[in-house]
Amino acid sequence: MHPRLICVMGRPLDQDDGIGIYTSHLLRNVLALDAKSRYLILLRTPKHERSFDEFPNAETRVLPARSKTWWDQVVVPRAAKRAKADIIFNPKFSIPLLTGKPTVFVLQGSDWYVNPDNYRWWDNLYIRAMLPIYSAKATKLLSISKCTLEDMVKYGHVDRRKVALSFAAAAPHFKVINEQAPLRAFAEQYRLPPKFILTVARAYHSGHDRLPEYPGGNNETLLRGYRKYRDLGGALPLVVVGWEIERYLRKHGFDDAALEGVHFTGFIPNSEIVKAYNLAEFFILATLYESFGLPLVEALSTGCPAIAPTTGACPEIAQDAARYVDPLSPDAIAQAMFALTSSAELRQQMRSAGLERAKEFTWLKTAERTLAVLDSIVTP
Repeated sequence: MHPRLICVMGRPLDQDDGIGIYTSHLLRNVLALDAKSRYLILLRTPKHERSFDEFPNAETRVLPARSKTWWDQVVVPRAAKRAKADIIFNPKFSIPLLTGKPTVFVLQGSDWYVNPDNYRWWDNLYIRAMLPIYSAKATKLLSISKCTLEDMVKYGHVDRRKVALSFAAAAPHFKVINEQAPLRAFAEQYRLPPKFILTVARAYHSGHDRLPEYPGGNNETLLRGYRKYRDLGGALPLVVVGWEIERYLRKHGFDDAALEGVHFTGFIPNSEIVKAYNLAEFFILATLYESFGLPLVEALSTGCPAIAPTTGACPEIAQDAARYVDPLSPDAIAQAMFALTSSAELRQQMRSAGLERAKEFTWLKTAERTLAVLDSIVTP
């Protein structure tokens, strides 16, 4: 018998965001665990053509296409049919509709329904039209969190009997760094203050240069909360990691006085940002909605005490290991910042709880859960 062949829709690898990180780590762990199966990873661009060369059970194939829809609905099913694939798997939502092969995809979030103002009207229209169709067509689905699954069931688009929870994880390099030399070099490179509060911000949708803006980043409320924190007597600077955040805030009326004490680093690669978590006194995430909360898990994995929003999956993921705030309340944000600043004992308690909670989320576990679903469809 021929080994099982899984055709992977690898287009999400092109995204320089959480989806791209998720896809890369998931595939690498699946490939390592499932040496008996063959994997054909289809790519729309050559960006990751050599990313899986170390795995003898993986083949990458670059198949350019005029559009994402054409690639998903025409290029992928043709390639899967020619390769005689047993399953088509997409780490993001969307699957070929005109294929007779079993299909599996991952529910990465429900933000389109919970916070539709974060997206352009035609994006919302597309999601509302197509996601129910993809969900009905798919043989099985995976969900990145229970919160995402419950939201999708609530909005009437997913049969929970078809869905398994798989979660996500921080990359293995997110850990406590005890060696001081690389931390000092990193702090000098980004001109970081000796002690600071850290946040990871987003102001624009991935893949766009100037527009459209992403309101879900909630940067304005976070900065208003920081100003109130300073008014309470808090003195720690706020270090903001993210692309074009200062320009975004100034465009929205924040002047030099409003940004006093705020240090903007710009984009920091995922391989390096672990050092920022290790240097920070604590971390705050004040986004409106997180389907999983990868920055939160990264903070917990490095022993960085974390403040997180009450919305989305953050309470599910961190449980008692984080402090929670209403992301729409500057007062709540300020009070939480001040409480952590004022108590080294509290920070130490949260550090220990965070490290323990982070152990629940590993890419090995996510890969095992993913393979269990694939195995239930076609035995390897």
